[in-house]
Amino acid sequence: MLKKKHPKAFFNDELDLKKLDEILQNENQIKSGLQWLGKEASKNQALSKSNFKLTPNPEKSIEFNSSENIFIEGDNLDALKLLQEDFTERIKAIYIDPPYNTGSESFVYTDKFSSAKSSQKPENHFESIHSNWLSMIYPRLILGRKLLRNDGLIFVSIDDHELANLKLLMDEVFGEENYIEIFSWVKSETPANLSRKSKKVVEYVLCYQKLKDKSKFKGIKKTSPSSNGLLNQSNAINILTFPKNKVTTRIPDGKIPKGNYGTDKYTIELLEDTEVKAGFFIKKVTLKAKFKWTQPKLDEEIKKGTFIQIPTIKLSPSYEKLSYDEEVPPNLINHKVGVDTNETASKELQAMLGAKVFDFPKPPSLIKYLLGFSDDSEGIFLDFFAGSGATAQAVLEMNEKDLGKRKYICVQLPETIKHNTEAYRNGFRKISEITHKRLSLLHKKHKNSLPKIDSGFKYFELKELENQGTFVF
Repeated sequence: MLKKKHPKAFFNDELDLKKLDEILQNENQIKSGLQWLGKEASKNQALSKSNFKLTPNPEKSIEFNSSENIFIEGDNLDALKLLQEDFTERIKAIYIDPPYNTGSESFVYTDKFSSAKSSQKPENHFESIHSNWLSMIYPRLILGRKLLRNDGLIFVSIDDHELANLKLLMDEVFGEENYIEIFSWVKSETPANLSRKSKKVVEYVLCYQKLKDKSKFKGIKKTSPSSNGLLNQSNAINILTFPKNKVTTRIPDGKIPKGNYGTDKYTIELLEDTEVKAGFFIKKVTLKAKFKWTQPKLDEEIKKGTFIQIPTIKLSPSYEKLSYDEEVPPNLINHKVGVDTNETASKELQAMLGAKVFDFPKPPSLIKYLLGFSDDSEGIFLDFFAGSGATAQAVLEMNEKDLGKRKYICVQLPETIKHNTEAYRNGFRKISEITHKRLSLLHKKHKNSLPKIDSGFKYFELKELENQGTFVF
């Protein structure tokens, strides 16, 4: 029975226990995690070599000799393989918006494994709906991970059709221990009333880090000033010394003797005499109370320009910041953190290109917000489902804000545009042409306003190996 089930574990009719153990371990590994028809074949796609070569097209490029930005027209599976040679462990962050498996669109990513499993009949409902999509995204995630720096991040936009499966798959590729969050992005303020159960207001962004570290993500900064008390009942009693001429007050001019002061809730002891003149304490103020801050923290905040005040004779200090450090981002992304909706993105892209040539573009504000969680002003940012080119715009706008030297790599399949679309009527024949048009217009805009920013790009096409030479970035 054992020999019939595991013949490779036998040699000359004798059982090889070590070989059997290897076979069983391999079977357990295959059976664990998310499984679908064609999984092993799709994984092998990430391991096989590409039959294509990156071919430069200087005529379609802008500032080809000097720009460090890259646009690749071609299948992203081959592009990701070819990028390994020069960009392994160099990418700071990946943002992708892959095609959603809604069932309402033709599937254009027909990889080589598709024909290999076409003769196999789907075993169940799951296989018939999800297997093609999973087989498409799996090898691309594997290759994308190799390109990330150890501190690198990946953000994947997705809707509810594949959210659960994508989470399991990314746990496998990136490691469950490197999972960060599923962010919910408010894609629409006016959702369509199509469902009998719920209106679709949000989409999702899965976030993983290649090797999860202890660094703090940066969200938005508070900009409005607010006053905050420096006392906290649950803290231990401490002594703080406020330097002279740094603390404002409404107390009339005059000397204030040491002694006990405070409020109904807090006891505050002034340890040394002090003095007020023209709205300032002109002598140091040494207080003993239950403070939120330590002395080093107080000194640091004063150096940063935080206003300290002791407004009344109760001697209860407070502070007011004109600016704050970035807060850790909430897992809800909407207008409150400065991120636009699909509707806004569509209007902006239409204004740029002169017509509505792309459905449901992501707003650059979303991508800027995500990439800003753990930014590098000289980092390389990758989008291998470039679509309309929103990631490139996000990177250029980030550079515009701080004069950074970030670079983008965008990859887009030359997917054929249907004849009955607005894009076709406006002269576009491939999705990659829309991407290229946007990148060209962005260069024109930024070159005029900030010529020192690298807004050009090198344009590459994927060509069969036998017809082309090699190119080194």
